[in-house]
Amino acid sequence: MATITKRGKSYRVQISNYKNGVNNRISKTFKTLTEAKRWAMQNEIAKGNGVDLASRNESFSIFFENWVHLVKKNDVRPATFINYTRTIPIVKQLFGDTKLSDLNDIVVQMKIDEYGKTHSRKTTTEVLLKIRTSLRYAYGRGLLSSDFAGLVKTRGKELDKRNKALSITDFKKLRSYLLNNPKNDFHILVLLALETGVNGGYKM
Repeated sequence: MATITKRGKSYRVQISNYKNGVNNRISKTFKTLTEAKRWAMQNEIAKGNGVDLASRNESFSIFFENWVHLVKKNDVRPATFINYTRTIPIVKQLFGDTKLSDLNDIVVQMKIDEYGKTHSRKTTTEVLLKIRTSLRYAYGRGLLSSDFAGLVKTRGKELDKRNKALSITDFKKLRSYLLNNPKNDFHILVLLALETGVNGGYKM
């Protein structure tokens, strides 16, 4: 059973959570009695459905890391798995010790917005997609009370487009092609630019 105790201007909820004969109580403090009762009821229902409430007290960072190594490792190709592992330190930096039970769309959106301030929209989207997938897995396991992952959006900044220099390999391929195919003036002009270092702003 859940117990609610008033402490000053807040309300503390404690829920018994027996496992292997040990009571691993979970608790949380709320500003209003309504919020406290709602949380207590949600968790009592979850406990009645067989959900391990102690798992909800696990930090999202630890959950995400375990999910990557125990679940995604066997679901994706090695190269994709490496991309997932690179997201682990990002999640740890963003979420710290934030518990699964404390997550909702607003909390996650704030974290994604924070990340998006210093990263491109593309990079932010890639991180968010991985976080979304893990959140849906957590919801499927009963570790989240609602499936809010789809409500979180990418708001990363768009970086200005910039010219990308050719690699040495690509440079040699292009030069070889132009030398062997001097078909028109454009090919000759490009070859001239390669050989002399003339940039695109120079008018001939």
